[in-house]
Amino acid sequence: MEPFNRCPTSGRFPAELQIVHGPVDLLGRFFLWADGEALDRGVTLSFAPLEELVAVNRANSDTWRPLVPLFDPAVAGINAQTAFAMLGRNNAGEVVATQAARLYDWSSTCFRDEAISLRMFYTDPATALARGERCTVSAPSASLISGRVVFSGAGWYRPDFRGKGLATILPRISRAYAFTRWLTDCTISMFADAVLAGGMAARCGYTNVEPASVELVNSPIGNLRFALVSMSTAENLADLAAMLANAAAREGLRTAPDGVAAQIDSVDDRGAEKARRA
Repeated sequence: MEPFNRCPTSGRFPAELQIVHGPVDLLGRFFLWADGEALDRGVTLSFAPLEELVAVNRANSDTWRPLVPLFDPAVAGINAQTAFAMLGRNNAGEVVATQAARLYDWSSTCFRDEAISLRMFYTDPATALARGERCTVSAPSASLISGRVVFSGAGWYRPDFRGKGLATILPRISRAYAFTRWLTDCTISMFADAVLAGGMAARCGYTNVEPASVELVNSPIGNLRFALVSMSTAENLADLAAMLANAAAREGLRTAPDGVAAQIDSVDDRGAEKARRA
């Protein structure tokens, strides 16, 4: 994978981000809107080291199961060049929300192969396989997910901050920031059965949902079955434009500026051209 500049590991969002790829008007307005929506809910967003994300997860084990290994730098080999973490704090400075994302270069492979081999989870998958850990995949799209792929996850909301609509904000920030930083082809995530049943995929805006299609066995987080959810870059940008348009209808904001649809189409065309060359 080509080297990238390090993602921010401290500082307020959105002050620390740069819009590198994609429609500047749409992304800039979305980031400012999303930050304001979080502040309205009493949450201040900032970047953080991945190690702090792991520490927050462990400190809140009563309401948050262990992280999927792919977000743990100790076993997954990720760093600030290929991953970022965001924390949301209340007015007392307590962490009440989290979100993270990491980049994969699957230009010559796909989700199915990387998941089954456990390479997407560990730098040393052989050790995990030897202790009986495995991943099964039945999602029809699994062999088609390739290229620059971002896994967005590590989403958690402290119980007193649930039901405030944060799940409609943080995952979208994660997808949008990953795209503008790494020019991604698509975003994926995995939702446990119970989380999917609670409507999380719809709140997060994912357009492609394949229930009960990924299963982890003997993993550090136990035996769990997940839905694989995914979203192309063009779908991602269209979703952001729709969020702003809905906000405009409610609050009198301007809708997406002229030219955004054409820019989204150009991103879609880029993906189609890549597929033709593959």
